[in-house]
Amino acid sequence: MKKELDEALCAKYPLIFRDRHAPMTQTAMCWGICTGDGWYTILDVLCGMLYSDYRQAKDRYEYLAEVGAGNVHYGTKLLTQEEIDEAKAKMDEEMEKVPVAVQVKEKFGGLRFYVDRATEEHYNYINFAENMSYRTCEVCGSPGKRYTDGWHQVLCDAHAKEDGREMLEMEEENGL
Repeated sequence: MKKELDEALCAKYPLIFRDRHAPMTQTAMCWGICTGDGWYTILDVLCGMLYSDYRQAKDRYEYLAEVGAGNVHYGTKLLTQEEIDEAKAKMDEEMEKVPVAVQVKEKFGGLRFYVDRATEEHYNYINFAENMSYRTCEVCGSPGKRYTDGWHQVLCDAHAKEDGREMLEMEEENGL
């Protein structure tokens, strides 16, 4: 993935990519996001889903902190410091639940998104994103199919023709 796109994802989702520049003895993220640019949107949506509970808790805390204790919020209700503290605790709790990317790469023509500290719900999101990658051109993000010449890639018709690739026969037989 282009450096600018890699950096954009890391900046937008710093908790997921907090180990992005850690040494290779700790994570494979030191090599960056090793996919084609065409999967940027898949990764952006996936990270947004992985981040959603934290972002909601953060937005609530920031709103309550801005309103301030003793002031009116939601029409007529006075806000207490206890409510602000509870919102902060919830935000901190959700922050700890955000999975940390260990490696993001292409393998056998599909996205691989490896994480630490994920829930079953997180793995469902990851599984969906990985499945979408098998139907999305790695180069441009258009609908694609798996092609091979010994190296598997998912390409749209235009990029496959450009590269002179042949579609995997197995996929034609299975209707993939």
